[in-house]
Amino acid sequence: MQRRLTVDFSSWFDQKHVPQERFYREGLVILDANVLLDLYRLTPTARNQVLDAFSYAGSRLWVPHQAAIEFSRNRKRVVEERMSAFKQTGRLLKTATTDAAIIIEDAIEKLQGLRDRAGTTREWHPDEAGLRREDILARLNGVMDEAIQEFEALESEHDLHPQDMQRVDSLLLRIDDLLVGKIGSGYSSSELRSYVDEAHSFRFPNKIPPGYLDAGKESNLRAAGDFILWRQTLDRATEVAKKERLILFITKDLKADWWEYDAKGKLKGPRPELVQEMRDTAGADLLLVTLKEFIVGTKEYLSSEVSNETIESLGEFGEDLNSLLPETFRDPGASPNLLDLDRTAFENLIHYLLAHMGYHVEGADVGYRDAGFDFIATSMEDPSRTSIVQTKRHHRPVPVRAIYELIGVLRSRNEDEAIFFATSEFSPSATKIAKAEGIRIVGGSDLIALLANFGINATIDVSPSSVGYFNPDNDARGPWRPSDITSPDFRKENYYPIINPDDKAIYPPTGRAWRFPKIIVEELQAEGRIYWGGKSRRTPRLKSFFSESMFKKGEQR
Repeated sequence: MQRRLTVDFSSWFDQKHVPQERFYREGLVILDANVLLDLYRLTPTARNQVLDAFSYAGSRLWVPHQAAIEFSRNRKRVVEERMSAFKQTGRLLKTATTDAAIIIEDAIEKLQGLRDRAGTTREWHPDEAGLRREDILARLNGVMDEAIQEFEALESEHDLHPQDMQRVDSLLLRIDDLLVGKIGSGYSSSELRSYVDEAHSFRFPNKIPPGYLDAGKESNLRAAGDFILWRQTLDRATEVAKKERLILFITKDLKADWWEYDAKGKLKGPRPELVQEMRDTAGADLLLVTLKEFIVGTKEYLSSEVSNETIESLGEFGEDLNSLLPETFRDPGASPNLLDLDRTAFENLIHYLLAHMGYHVEGADVGYRDAGFDFIATSMEDPSRTSIVQTKRHHRPVPVRAIYELIGVLRSRNEDEAIFFATSEFSPSATKIAKAEGIRIVGGSDLIALLANFGINATIDVSPSSVGYFNPDNDARGPWRPSDITSPDFRKENYYPIINPDDKAIYPPTGRAWRFPKIIVEELQAEGRIYWGGKSRRTPRLKSFFSESMFKKGEQR
């Protein structure tokens, strides 16, 4: 048999040789767990229209056993998460005017302090300017009324509450009726163990999609969930009794181990490896779509009755993603410096990244900075797990203090885990404590690599002067900064004279010793790493070069 590139490896060249309409009219329609869970987040009207659209697939509708498990496991948590989001938003709306008044008062206090330092003799009193808290609140009175009314209307549209999850709710009954006889079988214990081993020993280390981005989950079985679901999909595809097998897979998982992204961070389509594996294993063609794309397709090809409002509600999350990407990243040839971003732009970038990693981000619009972190991320694949997220644009290595602060927040809020994104690397002690406490840290070089997975090019360009490195003596090795070579830990063997450039013997200050043995200091002097500074030449300093610092790690210069 003669192989041809355009035939045997066609998934890398042409993924659209089968018209989309045929997938909707003839294909096996497969639902991921996150699609079913999303029904609990929708209003009753939108939910009914989506369920009606699913029913157009009839007997062609199918759910993998793994998806059914994940849906059953996470159903209650999705409703609790939605209710939590409503409560948080309600509190923010109702306290917004008071919070705004406090911010204005703080600004007035800063102005007063500036006036005092400037020594101005002009009279100016906030009370006379109508800037007392009572005056500010009076001006703000009613400004949030329409927003609160809209919130209350939105809240009234949702009919499912956590107490409903204690029993079989009406939505579950409808989903159950829709899927009767359409749920796949699970694997035996030996088969399951074999596939979990395959995922962790072969597929994940080689970044074979799907699922390798879940490799860090709390158990090997949970981490292999996407691969098991995919394996069950392949098995079912081989059973399709048609000469031309078509698989329409619907998911809200937007991670890069399912999708391919273009240079602007927009979805291009399924990973070619998935398309190829489907063809090689089952002789089938694959169309991977989001829930919104599927609903639009059923309206176009099957004449399903879905309102534009429902379609828009399904698309808000995906459409917001593109607006989150800072403008400087939208030029395909650009590699912006992350340190040039302001705080809001950097947080938006991390929000964008988390969404593509499969998280729903809560609170990014208002922030939780006063609570010691930036926002909450909930796994769309496993809504039972939430993470608090901290972001920092650091020039210097992140100190261990920042990790301890995040640990305190994590424990006080009783969240599952924490993720810390930074533009710099983490100090060795910070890294050690984070690992011991289960905090996921993403330092500068890892962040650059993670962004690259989603087609986003970036740099972390630290200028030497911004982190205290200069070159006053024009050293050929470049900018450096001085550090003390004395130690309060007095050791007799480290108390000896160092000869300065004027041939004078210089001893450590009283009660201190040198940090290094004499032989080491002599080597440092020979290498030109001891700097004597000003005219007295009585204070030796060790040169620490920028080129050898942690700032040079990864993409940092």
